[in-house]
Amino acid sequence: MIMSRLKHSTLEQHHEVEALMPVLQPDLTVSAYARLLTQVYSVVQPLEAGLQSLPLPEAFDLPARLKTPLLIQDLDAVSEPRPAPLPPLLPEGVPEALGVLYVLEGSTLGGQVIGRHLNRALGLTPGTGGAYFHAYGARTGAMWKAFAQAMNQSVASHEEDRVVDGARVAFGAFQRVLQGMPA
Repeated sequence: MIMSRLKHSTLEQHHEVEALMPVLQPDLTVSAYARLLTQVYSVVQPLEAGLQSLPLPEAFDLPARLKTPLLIQDLDAVSEPRPAPLPPLLPEGVPEALGVLYVLEGSTLGGQVIGRHLNRALGLTPGTGGAYFHAYGARTGAMWKAFAQAMNQSVASHEEDRVVDGARVAFGAFQRVLQGMPA
């Protein structure tokens, strides 16, 4: 199944990106959080723009999964100037796009822990700067399950390598931005 292959094939990159995320540090400030949101926006916005340009299967319900509006809402709430939209990062095709979407959707799972921490540490709620990490809230498990089902039903075995490649590209973009380099 593609979902277990994706998890196994990208586990090292996943851990590297997590290690670069300062959001769970006890001394996190609103200013540092705003910088992180700007970094995340610089990856998510162009990746999502690229995803929207491709004919993804309807089972993925892409419009319901877009996080750029949540990032904009959070940046507005923490008084960080909103970055200008960036050109889309276009995956080579639908299989690579599904790998990108795997990374973006996977971040919603950890986002639940982060959202609770942001509330405790900075008093942020989904309405006051914590929307991106809250994402689906109570629906997170159901959204992830629907995503996994769509992946397992939509990805043919001969496309799996391309899906994994797309996930690696997305993780690499997050790694570069969190290290202070362009995506």
